[in-house]
Amino acid sequence: MTASLNNQVALITGASRGLGRAIALRLAAAGVSLILSARHRAALEQVAEAARALSGEPVVIAPLDVTDADQIDHVVEGAIAQFGRIDILINNAGLSWYKPLPEWSRDEILTVVNVNLTGLMLMTHAVVPHMIRQQGGQIVNIASDIGRRVVPNMAPYVAAKHGVVGFSGSLLREVKAHGVKVSVVLPGIIDTYFGGGEAGTRDETWALRPEAVAETVHTVLTQPPYVVLDEVTVHPLKQDF
Repeated sequence: MTASLNNQVALITGASRGLGRAIALRLAAAGVSLILSARHRAALEQVAEAARALSGEPVVIAPLDVTDADQIDHVVEGAIAQFGRIDILINNAGLSWYKPLPEWSRDEILTVVNVNLTGLMLMTHAVVPHMIRQQGGQIVNIASDIGRRVVPNMAPYVAAKHGVVGFSGSLLREVKAHGVKVSVVLPGIIDTYFGGGEAGTRDETWALRPEAVAETVHTVLTQPPYVVLDEVTVHPLKQDF
């Protein structure tokens, strides 16, 4: 028996396009109230409009740079002030480049680690006390299948995603006694703008549609209260592992 998400409140980072957009629309269709965060307000407004068309629940936007701790605190405090709780946190913001390490600038290395790992930890750090206080909540961290393997030319990103997997597993063991679940989703190749790609240009047999990964996130969130899917990997069938 799956759990209902109706009337729950979700905060989603990286919600302006790609996988974040797909997750937002899937949760809106499930009756979830949404706080949508990303850096670009105009893109967030478009996602919010699409989400409102699927749901009668509130959808608000909260522009955010996940590397800025003060902005994180402002968004979380605003969400609690408006809704009184945060039931779901989706840490989805991410970016990277594909090139040999000597070609990375120091700023690029720091940006990739800060967006993919440090920002995720800071956002979680801000939300977890509220979930513990309400004795319930679900955190889904979007990693990558390279959080469990290695590839060349993305060393800072690989390091950050390995960190996401380790952080998620450790945190789960801290908070599950409070009714808080922590899951990490490790997708393979996704047909999005990530890494400079053009969304909608790759065959779905070797690049997952964002909607397929969003459905996986929904499945993680709708498990019975006594079940946690702590780690889920999803691949397109023809991905060359």
